[in-house]
Amino acid sequence: RQRGATMGRKKKKKGPGGREGRLVVTFDEEKRREYLTGFHKRKVERRKAALEEIKRKLKEEQRKMKEERHQEYMKMLSEREEALDEADELEHLVTSRTESVNIDHPNHIVTVTTISDLDLSGARQLGLTTPVGKSDGSEEEKGEEVVNKPLRAMPKKSRNPFLSEKISSLTATLHMRSQKKTKRKRLQRGQGPRKKIQKSTGRTTKTQRRRLTGKMNRDQD
Repeated sequence: RQRGATMGRKKKKKGPGGREGRLVVTFDEEKRREYLTGFHKRKVERRKAALEEIKRKLKEEQRKMKEERHQEYMKMLSEREEALDEADELEHLVTSRTESVNIDHPNHIVTVTTISDLDLSGARQLGLTTPVGKSDGSEEEKGEEVVNKPLRAMPKKSRNPFLSEKISSLTATLHMRSQKKTKRKRLQRGQGPRKKIQKSTGRTTKTQRRRLTGKMNRDQD
């Protein structure tokens, strides 16, 4: 009985870390080989995706810039039309009136012509003043000086089309990547079969010695 009890004590229960609880991981050989050998392929795909993203952003920025330029042009056009309408309105309000009176005398005819400017501003609503300067009775009445209200300056022509900093940076990045790609292709094309260059070791071959001997004999003759 005691022996059986001791044997029972030595026997241990199998825990979760035993052979029955182990996990076996199997890899797909084709996918594993593709992952290990496909670093260059994935790098090319990432570069291609980056170029496409840069082109897309560049087109989006160009579209936004085109819309902004169109809005700026329409605003400039409306300001120019308003300025022209305002100038025409002032020209119609400030008019000149000419009156002529003929006086008959026994020996000659006298014609008196009065020229005056009409001030239709009405309590200086249009900002027009008509100061009249008078001199002695022997001198004729001087012309009235009219100080017009300073009109709004005509808008200048639209500025030259400009590129935003974002478009410039995107274009530079795209150009730089394209140059790298072209340079890499040129290097690959330039790597052709290279000729082996024989280094001079100080020794001559049998053929070279024969040529030298024949040349020396011809020189002696």
